[in-house]
Amino acid sequence: MALWRNIGGVVTLAAGGTHFWEISYPPNGRDVGVVVAAPNIQQPQINVELVATEQGVVARQSRDEGGPPIHYTVRIRNAGAIGLAYNLNIGDWQ
Repeated sequence: MALWRNIGGVVTLAAGGTHFWEISYPPNGRDVGVVVAAPNIQQPQINVELVATEQGVVARQSRDEGGPPIHYTVRIRNAGAIGLAYNLNIGDWQ
């Protein structure tokens, strides 16, 4: 399993808020099989929780020949009482 940490820029998610992420693999959004995304908290606090939900895969229409580009999706929800800075950790089996 390959694991990439700190994918994407660091963003702040307000308490109760949700962010949507979409990830693709170059070149041309190739399919790499199972991909798992999890939040990577940048400012550890006590009694905070970021939750990854609705992980999915989307095939987009392609302008090129070959199969459709594959995009992996996830929603990150802040279940805690304060805003938190985070980015993503990604794991796949390529």
